[in-house]
This record gives sequence, structure tokens and C-alpha cells, in this order.
Amino acid sequence: MLHNESCIAFAHNIMADILRHEQGLKPDPAEPCKLLVTNENGDEVSLDLTPVYAMPQPSTAQGYFEKVCTTLQLLDAYTQTRGACRFEDDLETGIPVHPFAHTFITDILARAHTHLSDDDARCIAQWVKHFDVYAAVKAVESLLNSHADLALLRLAAARGWTVHFDHIAIRCGSSRERAAERVVELLITEHGYVASQVCGEDFYSFPDGWNAYPLYKVLANGQLLRLFIDQSDETQPAQIIQHWHYVYGYTAHHMALRATRQIHGERQAVPLAEVMAALAEHGIESMTPTGNYTQGLLLQVFTRPERNQQIPDDIKQMLIQIDAKLPRAIENGKLLEIVSRREMRAAHARQWFMLYGLEYQPHNPLHSAPVYGYFLPAQAAHVIKTSI
Repeated sequence: MLHNESCIAFAHNIMADILRHEQGLKPDPAEPCKLLVTNENGDEVSLDLTPVYAMPQPSTAQGYFEKVCTTLQLLDAYTQTRGACRFEDDLETGIPVHPFAHTFITDILARAHTHLSDDDARCIAQWVKHFDVYAAVKAVESLLNSHADLALLRLAAARGWTVHFDHIAIRCGSSRERAAERVVELLITEHGYVASQVCGEDFYSFPDGWNAYPLYKVLANGQLLRLFIDQSDETQPAQIIQHWHYVYGYTAHHMALRATRQIHGERQAVPLAEVMAALAEHGIESMTPTGNYTQGLLLQVFTRPERNQQIPDDIKQMLIQIDAKLPRAIENGKLLEIVSRREMRAAHARQWFMLYGLEYQPHNPLHSAPVYGYFLPAQAAHVIKTSI
């Protein structure tokens, strides 16, 4: 049984280990589970190392995707998984969404039906089968709509990397309709996600009118799923999230992936720069990374957005009356975020898995144990701006 006291004790142990080896980090005298570090702007940033307090749950997508061998089978598995439980579109929210949002998904599936190879379909299915149904559906939509995401899965297989699902950001509407709150309630009550128990990490609010709720889920196969449920503040009519939602529905604004590999029996993060260079060889450019000040505990970067130039004219005319920049920004339909999180040493990884009643298997590709497992607001604010 997981106890909060055990999580705190673990955080103390791993903090002590990090501080023995790192010069740029220091303990927070007021919060014994937090590290402090100074970012590029001279601001002090805190990183809480307390593990997520959640009980492991089944990876419910496996039964749908296990036997997928062809593109048609992948699309059928997606449809069955989407119908297995309630998603955002099933809520009676009254949140406005343009009919194009349905066309957007239909077109993604139609392109896959025509152009996706069976090999890529199997690759996608073998990856998402380890998720729950919610993350699997969002990940399939993302992979079918992003050359960059699928390219990372392909090149990782060639280089002996393991690609991990880090998080997905779901664009909702405006706080006027309590858009994100309704989705959060659905995810907690029907999909088994939990809010963070870390003070200040349960809700983010940024000066530009973007706010978000982080949610987490620990799976019995050892994976930690992270969701970022975004919406715009009702006082900010030009804030992009609400307009992305109006155009693209509840599809992911971005999916964040990270890569690890085994070195001498220890799982290690593939450096962000190495992943960026590998993608560049496939013609995929990255934007400006952030997080160097965290001593490698969390680094992030967006690739160039997947542009969608099929936005209906009536949407563009509506947006230009709000802000002249919105018609161009709204075409950024989907992004890949690359993440690098430093892995715990094997001894600490074993202890982390024990907190959840799981046995750590060093060579199990699903058994990744990052030192820092949360989002970092100072970096989230940066990467969302680069996406616009």
C-alpha cells in the first residue's frame, strides 16, 4: 500500500543523493522535498521530488491493439477504443466547437487509410498498447497527424532507443464555460487520473491568460502517464488555447515524447541535443530548448509545428476581428515536444517502483524512473510561446 510518508522519505533520500553530485542545485530550506535552482533570468525555480501519490492501474489499451498488423486493423482498434468509454465529446458541456473539428479528425483517419504503411501501423499499435484507453486514443490521433512523432518512433527503433510517452496537452475552451474543469472531472471520475498532491502543482495560471491542470496516472506496467488540461482565461479573448479548441476540438495540442537507452545495465536519458540532431537528419527542425539550468533533470523543446492550411474562411474572418495574428497562429495544428528527464540510478529506481508495489526490471523498456516527474511552470510558459 502506497503511503504519503513513504513518498516523502523517498524524496529526502534522492535529494541527498543528487546534492552530493550536483553543484548547481541546493535544498529548499522551507520545503525539505524541493530542490532550488536559478534559471537564465535569475529567478529561483523549485523542483519537488515527491513521487506522485497514486495507486497503479491496468493498461487498458492492450486488448484493443495487441493483435494489430495492418493499417485497417489499427484504425478499427482506434474506433473500438474510442467507443470503450466516455471522452470529452461525450460531455454535455455547451462549449462551442466548429464543425471543422470533426472534419479534421475524419481527414486524419482518411489519410492514414490511404497512406499509412502496415509497418508504421504495427509500430504505433505496439507502442500505444501499453497505455490506458484515453492516452492511447490521443496518441494515435497525434501520431497520425504528425510526421515528427512517427519519425521519432522509427529512428528510435533503428538506434536502440526506447521512446516513452511523457505527456499529452489537451486543448479545451475558456474558463467562461469551465472547460478544463469539466474535462478534469471526467478524467478523474471515469479514467482514474489523479491531481498532483504537491502544493502549487495542481493548477497553473500564466499572465498571458493560459491556465492548465496537470493530471497523473500510474500504470501497473510501470508507466507514469501525464496529462496537461489547458484552457484560456475568459478575460483574454486573444489567448490561443480557446481558439485551437474551437477549430480542432479535444485533440492534443502536443504530445511530448522522450527517449532512453540501456548503458551498462543502467537506464539513461538520451540527451535532448542528440534527439534533436537525429530528427534533423530526417528534416525535422527543433525550436529553442529550455531547461539547461535544471542540470538535466528536465529539458524540453518543440519541433516545428505541423501546419494545417485547410482552416475554413469563416473561422479566419472571425479570428481576425479578435486579433490579426490569430489566423496564422491557428494553423499550428499539432506539435511534437521532445523531453529529456534524467533517470534515477538503478538502486533508486528499484525503490521508486517498490513504492507502488511493483518490481523494478532494469531491462524492461517500460520501466523508466525519472528523478523529476512533474511539469515545470517556468518552462511550460516558454514552450507554449514558441509554439505560436
